Amino acid sequence: MRISILLTCILWVAAPALGTELLVVQSVRDVSATELLKSVTRAVAADVELLVLSDYAEVDLPRIVREEQPDVILAVGEGAFKATGKIRGVPVVAVMALSLGGNRSLPVNVTGIEIRIDPARYMTLFKALGVKRIGVLYDPAQSGAYLAKARHAADQAGIELALRPAKTPREGLKELASLKGNASDALWLISDPASVSPLNLEAAFIFSLEQTKPVISYSGEHLSMGATVALEPEWSRMGLQAGELVTRLLEGAKPRDISIQPPRGFSLKSNDTVLTHLGINGGALEKLFPRTRK
Repeated sequence: MRISILLTCILWVAAPALGTELLVVQSVRDVSATELLKSVTRAVAADVELLVLSDYAEVDLPRIVREEQPDVILAVGEGAFKATGKIRGVPVVAVMALSLGGNRSLPVNVTGIEIRIDPARYMTLFKALGVKRIGVLYDPAQSGAYLAKARHAADQAGIELALRPAKTPREGLKELASLKGNASDALWLISDPASVSPLNLEAAFIFSLEQTKPVISYSGEHLSMGATVALEPEWSRMGLQAGELVTRLLEGAKPRDISIQPPRGFSLKSNDTVLTHLGINGGALEKLFPRTRK
């Protein structure tokens, strides 16, 4: 397999198109995306070109697609997925993109893997932590469909979700105050601007300390900030999953015939210092999830 880096967009000149089997458009260079991409390249027997959008001030992606003529585009990250919005004639597999999920209608050339884990998994985690009333800050436009699924899973698990809709991060700060005392036993951070803007994150962890309540997150990066546990997709497994979708498309499948998939693999990461501070026994977690300690 050949992996090439697109060194520049501006200096390209008209030339006979050689054709690229897989064009990877990546939002930024980070550890998670790199881990995912390594698995993709192991799973896909094709020539791969890589374009990292953050390396350039401006990128004319439609022009690049016309010149490279890829058979499939893999969009890694929200920015990359949005950049492919004007691409119609090429199949697109999107991963690590928040706006991929929910009830949004997608172009017929798009499929992919949601970044959010099945909410039923979180209900199992909440029960293991011994919390029953879970506070959630969310923007209905961003996360309404996901929280509808979560509400159904919560009803089945005997968990109560104290949902606090907020259209902006500042509204989220006001709603956070309403979760003090008996209004909640824990705070669940979902990947939503109302919940995880920089200002809201800081407030959430101060809330955790003052209220002596665990914060359950979707990202292991939040553990060092004060989160108690995080249920995070396994990026290497998501890369293999994405590679399978790319391979199907390269072999002639149509994106409209491949439904958006949830991530198959996930792992629990925990901050044992916070667990101890909150008086939570992590033993029950060991039995339910593979766990990585912070």
